[in-house]
Amino acid sequence: MDGDQLSLVPPAVRRPPRPSRAPGSPAPLAEVDPVAQVRIDAPVPHLDRDFDYAVPATMAAQAVPGSRVRVRFAGRLTDGFVVARLAAAEHGGSLRPLERVIGPEPVLTTATLELVEQVAARYAGTFSDVARAAVPPRHARAERVEVTSADAYVGGPLGDDEAGVWAAYDRGAALLQRLSSDKTSPTRATWSSAPASRWTDEVAALTRAVLSRPEGDVLVVVPDAADVERIAGSLAAEASAGIVATLTADAGPERRYREFLRVLRGGVRIVLGTRAAVFAPLPRLRLIVVWDDGDDALAHPQAPYWDAREVAALRSHLTGCDLVVGSPARSTAAQQWCATGWAQSVEPTRAAVAERGPAVRALSADDAARDPAAAAARIPHTAWQAARTGLRVGPVLVQVSRRGYVPVLACQRCREPARCPSCSGPLQLRGAHSVPECAWCGRIAGDWECSACGGRRLRAVEVGSERTAEEIGRAFPGVPVVASHAGHVVRRVSDAPQVVVATTGAEPDCASGYRAVLLLDARSQLERPGLSAGEDAARRWFAACRLAAPGARVVVTAPNAAAVVQALVRWDAPWLAERELGERADAGLPPATRVAVLLGAAADIVDVAASLRVGHRLLGPVPADGDGRAPDGAERHRGVVVVSRADGAALARELRAITATRSARSGDRPVHVHLDPRDL
Repeated sequence: MDGDQLSLVPPAVRRPPRPSRAPGSPAPLAEVDPVAQVRIDAPVPHLDRDFDYAVPATMAAQAVPGSRVRVRFAGRLTDGFVVARLAAAEHGGSLRPLERVIGPEPVLTTATLELVEQVAARYAGTFSDVARAAVPPRHARAERVEVTSADAYVGGPLGDDEAGVWAAYDRGAALLQRLSSDKTSPTRATWSSAPASRWTDEVAALTRAVLSRPEGDVLVVVPDAADVERIAGSLAAEASAGIVATLTADAGPERRYREFLRVLRGGVRIVLGTRAAVFAPLPRLRLIVVWDDGDDALAHPQAPYWDAREVAALRSHLTGCDLVVGSPARSTAAQQWCATGWAQSVEPTRAAVAERGPAVRALSADDAARDPAAAAARIPHTAWQAARTGLRVGPVLVQVSRRGYVPVLACQRCREPARCPSCSGPLQLRGAHSVPECAWCGRIAGDWECSACGGRRLRAVEVGSERTAEEIGRAFPGVPVVASHAGHVVRRVSDAPQVVVATTGAEPDCASGYRAVLLLDARSQLERPGLSAGEDAARRWFAACRLAAPGARVVVTAPNAAAVVQALVRWDAPWLAERELGERADAGLPPATRVAVLLGAAADIVDVAASLRVGHRLLGPVPADGDGRAPDGAERHRGVVVVSRADGAALARELRAITATRSARSGDRPVHVHLDPRDL
């Protein structure tokens, strides 16, 4: 990561708070530092600053920096965090006292406080929005957990088998050696998976390299809870020793807060978790590992839309801890770090690719010349051949892009997407003999008529996993067909001959590897609108092909000339990421630049952009399709502000100040800010 993205953003200028007087006679105050600076939980940007409160003598020992408190603000009881204790307030008026301290210990550590403030500044957001994700809600019963210090735990040296999983990578052995030794500078690396590899074993080796020393904790961040279970299985010995904590959103409030307190109190050396675990308060953090950094699940869906990959990089910059980011392929953001020298690239050796790589076949011009109909089919003849050959010795994986039967329909005559006459939602088919129905409101559309041409016949635009499984089941009678998709994810399959139809991200593990892999709907994935269409397709395809046995046949239903296909054929994801990064730099697109997406009324977007002092380009505003309307009924628009990377910090700082000023003025309509989204 380059300097501007990681530079410390100076804190915003704080306006002196208005003095307020507490009713009645004043209670005795703390003898030492009787003033607490409190950051309240306020959703509006202009209240994102410190407020001074008096500390009663009865709360002097508990109202320490990092503790939760309840205060009276604007006549209402409001939660907040104590961020500092002072000897005197900045003004001479009397202060309201703290109402009470919530919980027995400070939950916002000094390091977490700094990280939260920097993330809020980096994404032009508010402290409370970030702190809400960094510190889980309190659960009183969980506070009774007894924690034993994990300081005494020291793992042994890495065995040959553990270290051997990194022998397939250039600089793999050097990476393990640096993580397990004393050094003066942090190690930062991005790695792209080797074929027929297990990422859980690779992450476990990195973790144990750090645990071989008496000091240093490890934080592993993955996209979802299923990945947490996978890596926990590879660290079963450490879990049995009681030094592993898991932080996931679906764990439930009590368990999540109990695990958080174990981390806070020094009872673990390893934290495994999803997106928000990147803020875990490990006291001696030595290494952060982020797996599959291109997955959208690592991007927080609520303001200020922080990204776990970027937060991990920022934390590495602030604390000097090591950072290793891995992926089945390679994201352009990670490649940007390598291009600037901020991180080192760790790639599979050519010998490992030649020995373990699959044989990839794509659609070529010769296929179209021999049989135009077969080349245009969703499952071409070469895919059927590969499946038939693979089923003789083991399982076959079929990757599809959508679940359901026929999730998208269109008019057969004019190809206009079929919409519900009631709510304009997309029409779909749930089964072979079902009637078209709306995917949004569920209304039956048996009397549908195209609004564009009046046609009444429908055609399938995309075919889902259920229809695909049905077709393959008819083609291979007697062969078991396993479906894996959201809502019904199969974690592991046996080595017996069977067809596994899985949506992207739901592919089951197979101990000996799949004997053939079919990547269907590949052409449509490349043709999707969006800046990251090719990058996302590469991540999905490499993830599926990594599960193939050495030498297995892979058929991808996309043109052989496509850059993504060529990268898959050569198993060279870094080459594709470098090529994509160069094209974006020539076009002035992120991550070569920094962007802010502004959402609101068109006039307000223009007004915000005009208030910026930093040099920028404004793209738009244009109607924001699919984002609804503003509260006053006005049509929403989207504008994109583009600046150079050197001006990225200044853009965030100015947008933060502008949104705070607009929120303080009652007549101004809100403009939502999303800095550096993953896709445009």
